[in-house]
Amino acid sequence: MPEIKVTPLGAGQDVGRSCILVSIGGKNIMLDCGMHMGFNDDRRFPDFSYITQQGRLTEFLDCVIISHFHLDHCGALPYMSEMVGYDGPIYMTHPTKAICPILLEDFRKITVDKKGETNFFTSQMIKDCMKKVVPLNLHQTVQVDDELEIKAYYAGHVLGAAMVQIKVGSESVVYTGDYNMTPDRHLGAAWIDKCRPDILISESTYATTIRDSKRCRERDFLKKVHETVERGGKGADEHESAHLLLHGAHRESQSLLQTLHHLDQSEDQKNLCTEKHV
Repeated sequence: MPEIKVTPLGAGQDVGRSCILVSIGGKNIMLDCGMHMGFNDDRRFPDFSYITQQGRLTEFLDCVIISHFHLDHCGALPYMSEMVGYDGPIYMTHPTKAICPILLEDFRKITVDKKGETNFFTSQMIKDCMKKVVPLNLHQTVQVDDELEIKAYYAGHVLGAAMVQIKVGSESVVYTGDYNMTPDRHLGAAWIDKCRPDILISESTYATTIRDSKRCRERDFLKKVHETVERGGKGADEHESAHLLLHGAHRESQSLLQTLHHLDQSEDQKNLCTEKHV
């Protein structure tokens, strides 16, 4: 059986700069190209020097696949394509293609315009990078070339997030990216065809964490929101204010906004019922 090689260029043992190089059937595929938010130097980017010490990456990669728009999965994309050098296809879903450049430009403004950091990509580089993107539809089988094919599946997590199956001949790899098996108010659970890949590469951020139920977490959050509103918009202390801000900045913020909207509607209905009784 031919060898399948999996090399983490980032996020192998920590959270951030997700980037995995898969070599299968003589093809090289880069899965995600993220940035580590905890560093302000070259360590924020994946180790592209593993692929080649000099020159562009184009001749060493058959394609790049981005699972979703979070910066720890796509934040290094313009750096990789425009500064290191890559002219091949970059695959992502339509929603990811729409949202990704917005987040990249926003982070560039913070990093360069406000903090004054150098060795960072420009607005034009983001635009040039996105011109290389080939949008994917879920469940669409795409022939990258005569031997390599990829297929995207619904991952939940955030709008446009996708898991991907990679096939070369009889060999296959499934890469989950970040996924969610619990449906919420705006996203469903991840789903994939029944398959037997030779290798499964899976997210494991919360693999050993026992978390409270979503209902308990929502109830705790809404209770704090109510108490904060009653105090005129301030938390009980600096710690609680920071706690609420972190809630809002967390990757579940979309779901939390839906929760607040649901609460607002419930309060309107409650007030309407009260007025009718009066």
